[in-house]
Amino acid sequence: MVHYCNAPNTNELMTIERMNTQKHSKHEIIPCERCGTAIECKANSYTKCQCGVVQLSINEVQYISELYDGCLCAKCLFELQQEYREEIRV
Repeated sequence: MVHYCNAPNTNELMTIERMNTQKHSKHEIIPCERCGTAIECKANSYTKCQCGVVQLSINEVQYISELYDGCLCAKCLFELQQEYREEIRV
């Protein structure tokens, strides 16, 4: 008979996975504030960060910063950019 009482739960597995990922990365792995996707934050190397692929106007940056304080993944930034652009057309 196999006992699973010592098997890690989902939260423990996520923590273990996050720790293993961080060991192989020189940047911090954090969740996107909007969707929770794990992203490698390169705030000290913005031009190399995944969020740098979304070119935002100053108005778009202001709109997003009013909604979120932390880092966002490129997908969420793009979606929020589109949301803003649709909103100002109204």
